[in-house]
Formats: sequence, structure tokens, C-alpha cells
Amino acid sequence: MTEKVLSHKEQKRRNYILNGNLWQVVLTISTPLAIYGLFNYLYGFFDLIMVSHISDHAVASVVFIDEIKNAMMAFGGGIAAGGAVIVARYYGAGEIENARKHAGASFSLALTVSTVIVIMTLLFGKTLLRLLNAPDEIIDAGIGYFNIQMISTALIAVNAVFIGLEKAKGNTALILVLNIVAMIIKLILSYIFIFIMGKGASYVALATLIAQGLLMVIALFIMFSKHNSFQIKWHELGLKKYLILPILSLSMPVFTGKFLFSLGKVLVNSMAAFYGPLAVAAFGIAMKIGGGPNSIAIVFEESETTIISQNLGQRHLKRALKTYAISHLYALIVGATLLFAVNYYFDLLLPIFTTNSDPLYMTMIKDIYFWEKFSTLTSSSIAVITGLFIGFKYTKVSFFINVIRLFLLRLPLLVIFQYLDIGYVALGYVMFLSNLITMILSIILFIFFYIKIKTYGYMDMHLEHQRQD
Repeated sequence: MTEKVLSHKEQKRRNYILNGNLWQVVLTISTPLAIYGLFNYLYGFFDLIMVSHISDHAVASVVFIDEIKNAMMAFGGGIAAGGAVIVARYYGAGEIENARKHAGASFSLALTVSTVIVIMTLLFGKTLLRLLNAPDEIIDAGIGYFNIQMISTALIAVNAVFIGLEKAKGNTALILVLNIVAMIIKLILSYIFIFIMGKGASYVALATLIAQGLLMVIALFIMFSKHNSFQIKWHELGLKKYLILPILSLSMPVFTGKFLFSLGKVLVNSMAAFYGPLAVAAFGIAMKIGGGPNSIAIVFEESETTIISQNLGQRHLKRALKTYAISHLYALIVGATLLFAVNYYFDLLLPIFTTNSDPLYMTMIKDIYFWEKFSTLTSSSIAVITGLFIGFKYTKVSFFINVIRLFLLRLPLLVIFQYLDIGYVALGYVMFLSNLITMILSIILFIFFYIKIKTYGYMDMHLEHQRQD
């Protein structure tokens, strides 16, 4: 079969990623993703604002359930990430037909896995919430919200594949435009449901479901279009072994690692219930305020992975490593700048997230946030280093890092702090220490990886043989 010919615009973008000024390339690809990351953050941000006008129990329910949703989304998102790495590698090498076939396999696999997960979570929703130690108040206030959010994860999985494939091309501007449209629809519907119709938290989730559904319709149209260089064809859909095995090999460590990372937050929320529903809500608000800068800083991981994968496809080893260095520097600069801004305006931002002005509640949020805010720097560093390993197809490192962060650091530390009866501020300590130690570990892993590449090369590529960028 002959290779699909790229359009002039797409060929120009591909050449830019492979040969353009790398500082500009990283910034150009990352900027739309940063805005996209901000909009993703705003989904949860506005959900929290909306439900804060209902009750504190509704806030706690949203905080608790959203982390479960994030854990479920890890499967579809992980498959999309692993598939995108393979697609980008073929795309960078100019093997467009191979890229197209793996794009279709990623779609089939993500849709199958996410559908099974949705069915299981809907059947055993209340049981799952009770196993996670959710108080009855949270279950009663949030079971409808939970069910709708679980359904939305299947739609989000399809959208994640679409987004991953467009990122593999470096076409991040399209991702931004479509998600702005989805965000506007979500906001309008949420406002109508809560402030005009006076509905509960379930309708906030319904607004997300409708917005993601509309985005999915557009994504399907583009993915199946004959004008798409990664066109997915109905008659080719299926779980073909020779296509899905390489994707699963890369994706399993990624989605397992992402799942464990999100599960860690779920379990921390579960253990936070030890301090009462108010502590769960305070912890969620502190995380959400700190999450704004973090959601923007970590996007450099996503652009970095695409650029690294494409350049490795063209055997540009030195350029791939330089991409990591530039991405990490950008992430730290952007993260530090936004962290300073949010910290400076914290007292103005806090009333937006809650209508409860109880002094004890305000103190709880501030105490937890004091420690959580540093995650903007540590988490973005971890993400960028992880992105390097994913781009080089060492996805097991992502799994290893997240297992360490969860099982050896975050949960044991919280158990120790609760045993010592430190109080609710232990939630902040745990996030700070687990992220800091994981960042140090990640840096050590990178140093060993770089020494290995410099000494032995990578897939018969060697740094001393590479041209200077």
C-alpha cells in the first residue's frame, strides 16, 4: 500500500518539529497545550464553585469522586499516551501508513477498555465508595454525580485518543480550539442547571457529559475523515494482535502508573475522612487552588514526548535529549511564576471556592495549601522527567516512579502522621514530602539514564555522531 501524502501544512509542521529552532518548537507546541491544560483544570474548578453553592457535603462529594474519576480515566488516557508515542515515532520517520494503522488500534483498544471499566463502576458504584471509606454523607450527596462522571470517562477516553493523535502530529492548536468550545458549553449548561434551575451536583456532571459528548462527535468526524493523515477506517477496527501488543507494551506501565497516582489521591481522600468531611473538602480546595499553576506547568511533558518521539523517528538523538532540557527549564520558570502569582492573590481566590467563611475551615485550607503549593515545582519536574522516559519508550520507569510515590511514600507517611496524631495538616505534609522525595529520585534516574545513553547510545544512535542543532 502506498504511503499517504501529507498536506503542505502538515508537512511544514512536521519539518518544523524535526528541524526548527528547538526553543521555539517547544514553546509553540506547548502554548496551546498549556491553555488546554488550564481549561481542563477549569472543568474541576468551576464544578467546585458551582457545588459550593449547594452544601459542604456536596463539595466533599465532588472532591472525593473526581479523584476516582481521574483514576478511571487513567486507563483510556494511558492507552492514548502509549499509542501516541508509537504513532509519533512512525510519523517522524515518515512511515505514515504504519502511524495510521496504530492510530486505529489505539482507538479500538481505548474504547474497549474504557467501556468495560464504565460498566463495572456503574454496577458496583456504592460498594466501591464504601470500600474507599466514603462517609454516608458523601455517598448520599454524590452517587448521582458519581454515576454520570463514570459514564463520561468513556467519552473522555475517545477524546483522549483524538487529542493524543493530534499531539503526535504537533497539531496542538486544533486541540485548544475544540476544548475552548467544549468548555464554554460546559460552563453555560452548569450555570443554567445550578443557578437558574436550582439543580444538584448531578447536573454539574451532566453538563460535563454533554460537553464531552459534543467534543467526541467532532473528534470522531475528524478521526474518520479521508482528509486525516491518520484516518481510522471502520472495516479495519478491531483488536489485531500485531498492532495492539506494541501499544499495550508501552501503555500498560503508563496507565497503571497514572491509575496508581490517581488512586493515591483517592486513598489519601479516604484517609482524610479520618478528620471528617470538612477536612476532605478543605484538602480538595487546597489541591484545586494549587492545581491551577500545576496544570499549566506539567503540559511541557506532553509536548516534550511528542517532539522526542518524532525526532527519535528521524534518529535525532541529541535533539531529543535537548528537548527534555528545554522543556524542564520552561516548566520550572512557568511553574514558579504562576506559583508566586497564586500565592500572592491567595486571600482573594479563596472566597471563590467556598461560601463557608467559618474561621476554622479557612485555617484548615490555608494550612494544607501552605505545603501543597510546592507540588507545582516538584510535580512538574517529575512529569517532565517521566515524559522523557515515555518518549524513549521506557514507560516502565513511569510505573516505577508512581508506585514509589504512592506505596513507599504517600500512604505510609500519612499512616505514620495519623498514628502520631499530628492532625489535618498531615495532609499537606504528605503531599509535600512524597512529591519532593519522588522528584529527587526521578532526577537520579535521569542522571543514570543520561550516562547510559552517553556511554552506550540508544538503538544504534550515538551522541558523538549526532549533528549540532
